[in-house]
Amino acid sequence: MITVRLFGLLSQYDGPRQFSVEAKTVREALKMAAGLGVDKELLRGAAIFINNQPLTGARRLGRALYDGDELALLTSAGGG
Repeated sequence: MITVRLFGLLSQYDGPRQFSVEAKTVREALKMAAGLGVDKELLRGAAIFINNQPLTGARRLGRALYDGDELALLTSAGGG
């Protein structure tokens, strides 16, 4: 199981801030989160961390996930 944790604006949806999914890639986990009601637009712009390490690059959505991984999603803060 993959633990998904939501931070920032993502944590304001009508559901838990942390949940578990069966996903083989980051893309699959994001689709499952959207299926639970998490805003798709916010998911697209979220910073992605796996096991507390930032995930960047063009291929980040295809990154494999393994049992026990923690996927943290964080929206950027705005304002001024």
